[in-house]
Amino acid sequence: MYQKLLIISGFSLALLQGCSALNSQVVAVDSYSTMQMSGGTYYLSTTTPGLQLQQQSFEIMLQNMLSTKGYTRTFSPKNSMYNIVYNYNIHGPYTNFESYPVPVNPWWNGPYGGVYNGFYGDMWTNSISASTYFVKRLELSAYEKNNAVWQVVGTLKSEDSDLRTSFPYLVSGISNYINSNSNRIVYVNVNEDSSTGQYIATPSNF
Repeated sequence: MYQKLLIISGFSLALLQGCSALNSQVVAVDSYSTMQMSGGTYYLSTTTPGLQLQQQSFEIMLQNMLSTKGYTRTFSPKNSMYNIVYNYNIHGPYTNFESYPVPVNPWWNGPYGGVYNGFYGDMWTNSISASTYFVKRLELSAYEKNNAVWQVVGTLKSEDSDLRTSFPYLVSGISNYINSNSNRIVYVNVNEDSSTGQYIATPSNF
């Protein structure tokens, strides 16, 4: 039943962990669907423990997004066509190491950036920098009479561990893949319009 669609959930996490080019505005999406639907009424629930007020704000974002797909929220499981379950988590922190060449200072045989006293050395060495990041994940699954109908998973890489800063990006990133098969992990650029506060999702060439 519920486990039918859960096999896709780990793919994007593994890919994001090994990919340092992603940032908080790029969402990796994986989606699956067993049938095409035109929307309907739904009851929204979660099995993720969390703060009630925070989850209420998350649910409003999901409700607004789902309404654009033809879904109408009800607050009674008996009066709904579907049970839509959302869950989220944060993995990390992880450490990313990057190596890059720097010129060697000829006066003390150590690295320096750029020109030193008019001299730009032709000797180079590798320097390593480290950065910390978190992987945030949102899963949205729809069930009809305990049968899985569709599932979509969005993940992104972020420098902070606060899900509130990333949840709007995740919701916008998965919105175009509700009740559809992505057939692979796809990447979506999500940008916030500073003048309207709207989040705009476009396909990424990543």
